Amino acid sequence: MTDQITLRRPASTDYERPRWGRAGALYDLVVTIGFATPFTAALLLDATRWLHDALDLPGARLPELGPTALMFVSMFGTAVTMWAVARLMRPEPRFIAIDTAGRAAFALWMTWALLNGQSTTVVVFLIGEVLWLALQLTGLLRLRRSA
Repeated sequence: MTDQITLRRPASTDYERPRWGRAGALYDLVVTIGFATPFTAALLLDATRWLHDALDLPGARLPELGPTALMFVSMFGTAVTMWAVARLMRPEPRFIAIDTAGRAAFALWMTWALLNGQSTTVVVFLIGEVLWLALQLTGLLRLRRSA
């Protein structure tokens, strides 16, 4: 008996590969891969500050981050990037359900930040989270009804 992890497709129909789950994972990969290193995260945060200033948006401008804060941003970016790759490889309903719950939490924290005076540049990310939350939840419910 071995404890090997295999990456082959499961035979069970419980592991349908819903397109909406894979699309949500691809969206996450595109949005977060730039936050996966301190160097690229710093560039993206600089671009966000520039956009905030250029559009004279309401709310507090993102602060400059030191090495420790950039480390935490990059840890988050790396974790979400890896989670996106895992869901691209195995877009199973249970993983998509976990991700959908995570999107609800992310949307809640973004809303909290906006209500506490954060730059409205956060709205771009909030729209993405709410959109994919709704699409994935709809897909999960449809899959459940068809089972």
